Amino acid sequence: MTQATESTRLVFDRFTRFYDEDYRHYDEDIEAIVHLAQEMDGPVLELGCGTGRLLLPLVAAGLPVTGVDISPALLALARAKLGKVPHGDRVTLVEADLRDLTLPQRDYAFAFCTSNTLMHLADAADQLTALERAATHLRPGGLLMLDLFHPDIARLVEVHGVMELADQWLREDGTEVMKWSVRTLDLAEQLQETLFIYEEIGPDGSVRRTRCPFTLRFLWRNEAELMLRLAGLQVEAVWGDFEGTPYDNQSEHLILLATKPDSSR
Repeated sequence: MTQATESTRLVFDRFTRFYDEDYRHYDEDIEAIVHLAQEMDGPVLELGCGTGRLLLPLVAAGLPVTGVDISPALLALARAKLGKVPHGDRVTLVEADLRDLTLPQRDYAFAFCTSNTLMHLADAADQLTALERAATHLRPGGLLMLDLFHPDIARLVEVHGVMELADQWLREDGTEVMKWSVRTLDLAEQLQETLFIYEEIGPDGSVRRTRCPFTLRFLWRNEAELMLRLAGLQVEAVWGDFEGTPYDNQSEHLILLATKPDSSR
């Protein structure tokens, strides 16, 4: 395992205790992803499955699913969740780096990478490699969905160097959790260095802090489209949200849908 891979794995392992709480209100991508998976009518591959947030609705829809993640801690939570639902044992979980992904199955009808997962690869060459590996696992005519954030320069500059209270919640045991974020921007390199600080304040007033630093490399639309073409895929649509609204300056997301051409035609 390379140093970069080990570092990435450790970052995601550190998120494990907070992952589901962070995503407790987030469901805007579920309907679209399940719909696309059903429409493609075949095996589904999730690139960066975390604790199974999207695996659960996909298996509930009766779809054969493989989930890949670099973090064994996140996969352990996904495995525990799947063990409690009907047909959860039909989901295949794989611990792997997206840059090295090599699965025996190469006939996936639909693959998706949501919630900015690709951006955690902070090098353009690594991002392209991950897309190439994804493409090799699609069947001819298969579809890849890539969900990134819209690089709003004004917003990126606005939060540069600012500590923000990003979220807070109360656990059943009375522990209050406060999530702070600090972001710094390197516009020339298209990098946003991010630090999440989780403060857990117990009922007795004790405080535990967990630091989760990571780097995101954002992509411009034309760059993302070019990467997909270089990976051997054909861009079919670019959305600004999961309702399928065309991408524009006001979009929050940069969502690309690309298919693998049928070489036999």
